[in-house]
Amino acid sequence: MERARQSKLQKSCCTVGKFEAFHRGHRFLIEKAKEICSSVKVISIRKKGERLFSDKERAIIAESLGVNLIPVNFDSIKELSPQEFFVLLKRLGCKVLIVGKDWRFGRERSGDVELAKELGKIYGIEVLALDTVKEEGKKVSTSRIISLLKKGQIEEANKLLGFPYFTVGKVERGRRIGRKIGYPTVNVSPEKELPLPNGVYAVNLIIDGERLFGIANYGVRPTFGGVSKTLEVFIPDRELPPLYGKEVTVEFLSFLRPEKHFPSVEELKNQIKLDLEKLKTLGGKDFGGAETL
Repeated sequence: MERARQSKLQKSCCTVGKFEAFHRGHRFLIEKAKEICSSVKVISIRKKGERLFSDKERAIIAESLGVNLIPVNFDSIKELSPQEFFVLLKRLGCKVLIVGKDWRFGRERSGDVELAKELGKIYGIEVLALDTVKEEGKKVSTSRIISLLKKGQIEEANKLLGFPYFTVGKVERGRRIGRKIGYPTVNVSPEKELPLPNGVYAVNLIIDGERLFGIANYGVRPTFGGVSKTLEVFIPDRELPPLYGKEVTVEFLSFLRPEKHFPSVEELKNQIKLDLEKLKTLGGKDFGGAETL
């Protein structure tokens, strides 16, 4: 037992990929790495384009998983040959490399797992290839998650993530419309554009580690002639202190309905009452079985 413990302490595991989402497929690699190594490095190679999580949010996820996140710009390594890529891994201190069986690497994705194992023998890096994680017969992927989120299929996306889709943002002063109609909201400015349809959501608002169940509107507030998108959160039966300038987290749990224009404020208020009644029925739901971070 002691020998096994010492062996683990001497190892540094790495896993490589985009790691845009830290979804269940990514986490499967990470958990295996944590079983056999004392430290785990996640080498995240990202291209420019749509972001599921901001850099700050991915750092939060990595910290919650107990791994070291090493961001690498795709443009800086895209011309590396497979052999040069393994030189980089060795320089980063990888002793064990854990990847999926369909992993490709090097210039124009020319390297595969078999080549990785050959190069690993040369550079002293043990290569372990694991089966791809699937859900309902399909590979768990970031693109699949983004597609679900764009359709408002929040619970399905969260199931693939393994945790609720979330955004971090600062609380800003709004037009105080919610307060005027009896539903004071927390106006959150996300760090990124959310891949979500305009609408009303069941959410958790996390303030200083406290998780509050509530309702949110993400959209342009058409009843009040809004143009730019806003994220407003209302927590029923709870009077919140002023939070302006404070950083909070919003977890999206379920899509309740699309955003719509109401002919009058009274009709909007009646709809909000219906939304809150629906929210009450969801209070004990597991929302796709997604765990919190």
